[in-house]
Amino acid sequence: MFQAVRQWWGNGRGKVTLRLFLFEFVVVVAGVLTAQALASWVAGRVEQRSVSEEDDRVRYEIGRARQVARIWSASVPCLIARVESIARKAATNGQVDVGELKVPRFVGYTVEPLSSDMNREFHDRFGNERIDNYTVVATASVTLVNSYRDVRRGWDRFSLLDPALGPPSAADRATVRDVAVQLRSQLELIGMSAQMIEATAAGLDIQPLKSGADFGAIVPVASCNEIWRTGRIWRD
Repeated sequence: MFQAVRQWWGNGRGKVTLRLFLFEFVVVVAGVLTAQALASWVAGRVEQRSVSEEDDRVRYEIGRARQVARIWSASVPCLIARVESIARKAATNGQVDVGELKVPRFVGYTVEPLSSDMNREFHDRFGNERIDNYTVVATASVTLVNSYRDVRRGWDRFSLLDPALGPPSAADRATVRDVAVQLRSQLELIGMSAQMIEATAAGLDIQPLKSGADFGAIVPVASCNEIWRTGRIWRD
């Protein structure tokens, strides 16, 4: 057997076979490495595109949230003044106009947080400060929406002073006054959230978006009377 192998190697056929084997081996390994490198490059491009698309989505939503924040910044003083007026009338047995008891229509816009599976990629590409600012706006937008929902629910209790339901009792007036105090605090929180969104978005160089596919063009009111006349805190 060994003699046959030596004869096969000695006549040159073994050397040719070995060279062919080595050549094919190198070609296969090179092909595998090239395929792996190409797959890694494609995956990287897909990841970059996904991060860019997610960043575009967040910046769009912050632009919308900034516009909504401006609407609230213009309307909060008007709403607080109305709440305080109702509280004073409740405390002094003053006559309240039924129109004063109606809650105007509110508007809100929440910024969805960054996708958790892209968190590391975002920090690597854009840095911690930018991503932290995204989080600040997202949190403030949720606070604003949750607070205005509380205000809307609380405002309904002002109907205790509606003469159509009968003369309000002393207990009714005390309840309305307590509710007014709570609403003023919640409205102040909305004002602070709106200021936080406005300042942070400005630092990110994201301009307010007045219109978009989610809802139409909205801008702040020009005066408090506009709120009470139209029944909403914004104008189209």
